Amino acid sequence: MDLDSAEAREAYFATPVLSRQKLESLATLLGVFADHLAIQSNQIAVQKSCAEPPVITRAKRFIEEHHREDLSLGQVAASVHTSLFYFCKLFKRHTGVSFTEYVSRLRTEKAKKLLLNPNLRVREIAYEVGFQSLTHLNRVFKRILHESPTEYRQRLQPA
Repeated sequence: MDLDSAEAREAYFATPVLSRQKLESLATLLGVFADHLAIQSNQIAVQKSCAEPPVITRAKRFIEEHHREDLSLGQVAASVHTSLFYFCKLFKRHTGVSFTEYVSRLRTEKAKKLLLNPNLRVREIAYEVGFQSLTHLNRVFKRILHESPTEYRQRLQPA
């Protein structure tokens, strides 16, 4: 290695000298930074391992866009280009609920928001969010929230 001794000598004497306290503080700061970096990298690794597959993300988006329609498992599986059986297993594994339950819960959440508007009839809301009948909305709403849509609306109305 070609090393100019005059240049090396100049660099050596130009290097600042740190007190022991500053050096220890710097080492502590670097340690804290390393700990934070380790925590962040672990969080990223966990998020990536728990992240849902793109197929499920696309399926959820499709369901969200078409929740007003009479959706079938086959339709959604076809929209994400997977077999019915594979999609059914994958969806349940990553959402924790069946396809039917997921759609019912999504529609129920949409209905809850619409029930805040006292000018909308419950029957209108049922069809607006994709239930095939008022009876179907009542049955699903009661199963999920343990009260009827009307009871839910009355409970939220100011006295």
